[in-house]
Amino acid sequence: MLKIFSSSFLLILVTLIIKVPIFLSKHLQEDSFITWRVARNLLHYGVIGFNGDERISASTTHLYVGVSAIFQLVFGENFIYPVLVFSSILFALGSVWIGKVLFSQDVLKRGYFVVFLNMTPPALTASCLGMEYGILFFLYSGLIYFGIFKDRRWAFALFPILLIWTRIDTAIFLGVFFLADLVIRKKINFIFILGGILGLASVLAFNFFYFGELVNHTISAKNLAYKNLTPNYGPEYFIYQWAYYGGLIKKHAWWTLAIFLGFLAFLAFAFSKIIKEKSKISFRIKVILVAMVVFALLKIAVFSFMQAYFDWYYWLPRVFLFIPVLYYFLNIFQLRKRLLIPSLGVLFFGLYIFQLWQSFTIGYMEEKQRVRIANDLQADNSGTNRSIFLEPAGIIPFYTGLYTYDEVGLVNKRINDEMVKDEKFWWMNSVRDFQPDYILTMGKKPGGNYYHMKSADFKYFDAHYRFVKHYPIAEIHQNAPEILQWIYKIRPIGKDYFLYKKR
Repeated sequence: MLKIFSSSFLLILVTLIIKVPIFLSKHLQEDSFITWRVARNLLHYGVIGFNGDERISASTTHLYVGVSAIFQLVFGENFIYPVLVFSSILFALGSVWIGKVLFSQDVLKRGYFVVFLNMTPPALTASCLGMEYGILFFLYSGLIYFGIFKDRRWAFALFPILLIWTRIDTAIFLGVFFLADLVIRKKINFIFILGGILGLASVLAFNFFYFGELVNHTISAKNLAYKNLTPNYGPEYFIYQWAYYGGLIKKHAWWTLAIFLGFLAFLAFAFSKIIKEKSKISFRIKVILVAMVVFALLKIAVFSFMQAYFDWYYWLPRVFLFIPVLYYFLNIFQLRKRLLIPSLGVLFFGLYIFQLWQSFTIGYMEEKQRVRIANDLQADNSGTNRSIFLEPAGIIPFYTGLYTYDEVGLVNKRINDEMVKDEKFWWMNSVRDFQPDYILTMGKKPGGNYYHMKSADFKYFDAHYRFVKHYPIAEIHQNAPEILQWIYKIRPIGKDYFLYKKR
């Protein structure tokens, strides 16, 4: 093991082997396809947008759009697995850097730390599901290792710029670690401030001059579309949201909250031992570990309070919550190494199987439903000369190439304009105004509490659109392998879809 762990290359290779089954699950995050289509649009039209030459910041990440464009340019339509491997390598390298911070003199402990961390569910999702979070963790770790730990001046200038170009909300991380650096150095780091200002100013200037807006359109679109999503948003709901997104159990329930609070109690206990240890843990490492947890809990709390209903926002905060737990077991917990390492191996292998099981469950559902819908549309001679109105705007628009109107307005501002003009009947008004060739409704047929329609609208809709196909999620659950059905029974995943075509 010493030979493998002493080589960063071999260590990263081990983490890649661990992640191969996740790749085979076909579990890819829906929003990754939005970024990949924006990247393809950039290559085909020379415009950062989603539909032809229309400029729109439909992706939350500018840097990853550029990276995805390079991979599509090099690998063509077969770019997905190469970009997933690239993301996984960057995440693993970031974990190696964190390992060097925490275990600079102990190669074996560092190796076990890297392997176990890469087996945790948030590490697997951040690495393997196609989003920008593998790159983001690499950049976070680079700032911690080269900046906070090794005090390299260039790191304080470079990493803040790259972080903010990856996601604007990394300002939370930069703020927390600026304070950590201040505590360690006992003086203000003006290069750090300059890096943050340059990153934020450059992104805002680019957004303003290229897109005509200061922040990414995805932010304003979600704020508009989701403002009435939870009308009874009170303290109890916020606490449940906080536990739901902070932990690994995806159930809004009291026991989810209890498990998360139990985890935090153990984390507090572990920190009490870490802080009290004076002989083998430096002040710098203690501050870094505290900053990781402060960042994680702050981001989880802020995003939960802001009603950010997307699990991927919380992947990296969960990773940072696992880091001090692993550090405690490997460096503080009193147990013979012959028992400790196998025990940790069993624990983290269990977490790994937990995520692998979920990934196969979600991947199976996506393959049998949304990928199937995309195939049906392609067989119907779809293309950019035709349009679709649907939600979400990921897998189906990516594979069909259809001009897209999405129900949130992430990829098409015209939808947001309709929401502003008529908060209740914006969906039907959009159908009348844009007359999409295909309409795909989710969960329900047109009419009712979500797809609001007046009596005259039903006549118009029936005259101009015909029902094509129902894609029931219950049928997918029932036909799934039995091992996957267990997850569907505990946590029903997915909704029905109803496809309509213009007459």
